[in-house]
Amino acid sequence: NEFQYGQTAGWPGLRKVLAKRLVKKDKLNCISGEEDWEKVLISTGSQQAIYLALDILINPGDIVITPSPAYLGFVTTVVKVGGHVVTAPTDNEGLIPEYVEDTIIKAEKKFGRKVKILYVVEDSDNPKGTTLPVKRREQLFDIAERHDVIVICDAAYKEMQFEERKPSMKTLDKDNERVIYTSTSSKEAAPIRIGYTIMPDYLFTEAEKSKGYLDLCTPTLTQRVAEIYYDKHIDTELPKIVQKYKEQKDAAYNGLIETFPEGDFTNPSGGFFIWYQPKGEKAFTFDVRKFNQEVLMPNEVLVVPGAAFYPPSGHSYDPEARDIEPLKVITGGMRIGYSFVSKELIDVGVRKLGNLLKENL
Repeated sequence: NEFQYGQTAGWPGLRKVLAKRLVKKDKLNCISGEEDWEKVLISTGSQQAIYLALDILINPGDIVITPSPAYLGFVTTVVKVGGHVVTAPTDNEGLIPEYVEDTIIKAEKKFGRKVKILYVVEDSDNPKGTTLPVKRREQLFDIAERHDVIVICDAAYKEMQFEERKPSMKTLDKDNERVIYTSTSSKEAAPIRIGYTIMPDYLFTEAEKSKGYLDLCTPTLTQRVAEIYYDKHIDTELPKIVQKYKEQKDAAYNGLIETFPEGDFTNPSGGFFIWYQPKGEKAFTFDVRKFNQEVLMPNEVLVVPGAAFYPPSGHSYDPEARDIEPLKVITGGMRIGYSFVSKELIDVGVRKLGNLLKENL
């Protein structure tokens, strides 16, 4: 029962509810619904599932392709398990398939090692807030197939969309052999901290065993709460919350376009973040960490510096040189969050940030 240890792979009731939802809402076709509940692995947050996948798949020196910039919790975990991060360029629609394929080819040639994993956040990624168009999802899946690369598809923000959700890359993986699909309650129901994953069958048993080494099982009572939430409440309660986030995003975006100096910035269709970076070389020379400490914090404003979204070591694909170069960090980039405070405070803060940028860039 709820007050005992549970199965390492997760509480059956929750796994059944999530399996049904993954087919109905996410249109996954590698499972047939509730009857395939045993293919759903529950983790303590999706971060645990990411760690399990990397720990199983990565041998020291194996190459992992990530976006530039990318979720800090992924790139640092790659380094911890001995992987070699190579970043691929992004634009305001996310990863650029042409460059991803060239990154794979050039990285394998340069380092004499196979690219093992491609990391993708399809919807409203962290930190840029970009959402991959359907065509790019299809192209990236085809590239992974051609080069025999495993895709880790991080769907953490899929429920937090302001527009109709696009089909996941996992829908292309009909045989459940190429894509590890992981998501979490941490965005739509943060206190629960439940992750859930569909992965190829040949990885599932090893992941379940490895999870047992870490925590034996995710807390059963928490899973029972999650089961009730996903079964009975999410579709009535979440739209109200998402609408609030959209209003807060609009406040941040409007303040940005009216006050910021010229630069590249995103207009997210979901999630929690907008990305801004100055034009040209200042994207790589302006020091947002220093700007945070010396200018923003005394003015009661704070952003997350772009440098936070890169590994401590690795390489980058340079689209101009068409080659692999030493790691190139967008130190002038910044993640602007709009999830925590009211739209009124966001408006004040973003406009203050824009004016301070004009004075200091």
